[in-house]
Amino acid sequence: MKYILCSVFMMFSAFTFADCTSLYSAVTYAFSHSGKSLKANNFDHQRYYAKRSMEAIEKAEEQLGSCGCTKAGPIIYDVKDNLEKAMDPEDWDMGRFYVKKARAFLDELITALDLCTADTDPVPSEMPDAEKENDYDDKKVKGEKTETLAEKQMALKKEQEALIARQKELEKKLQEQRLLEQRLKEERELELDAQKELMVKAEIELYKMESAAVELIRTFSCEKEFTATGAYKRSEEVLENESLRETRDFYKGKFREITEKMLKELNACTGK
Repeated sequence: MKYILCSVFMMFSAFTFADCTSLYSAVTYAFSHSGKSLKANNFDHQRYYAKRSMEAIEKAEEQLGSCGCTKAGPIIYDVKDNLEKAMDPEDWDMGRFYVKKARAFLDELITALDLCTADTDPVPSEMPDAEKENDYDDKKVKGEKTETLAEKQMALKKEQEALIARQKELEKKLQEQRLLEQRLKEERELELDAQKELMVKAEIELYKMESAAVELIRTFSCEKEFTATGAYKRSEEVLENESLRETRDFYKGKFREITEKMLKELNACTGK
């Protein structure tokens, strides 16, 4: 009877281990895809493998109930949380950061599963000295692995701090850029006001000049009368596409044209 109970216990343990093996396999796939995501050299591939890792961990979550490893549940939640962020990050660096965090939790999950499957193995009531020594070594290795995970978490924390510092620097530069754009906008508005004022004054004086030329040529009884063209008149919209200097040069040029035309008409005038 005792032999039969031991056999049943061994079979039950084997089935439990088999269920955890399926879970373990899915977690291994998730870990593998997270590594491919980290190695990806472009944004699309990084997100693609993060998604593949998420699909694998979701399959692992389905096996969780049959495995019975209660330690794995919260860790799977952390893995999924970070993979979800890695699938749609703000940029390549943030995606990489969340994949690294998910990978660290996957490493922790594998350790938890190792412990769970170790707990399901049938163990004699009295362990030989050699096996006790091996068991001590295993626990020591697991302790070292846990320490390594802590170091990874610290490295991720430092990387996160670096990303936050970089984000603050970018925000500072954006703020400086906005201030510069605002200052340039205000300066342009002042320049445009000066252009409009120059245009009004220049066009009034050029009109007076042309009108005076018409009367002067007429007074000399020239055969050909001087004709005012008003070619210097423009709309304010034109000023938006030029600088104050260009506006000034335009009206100086029109002044020269009118002056040259006046001299030409006067030189050709013989009187009646």
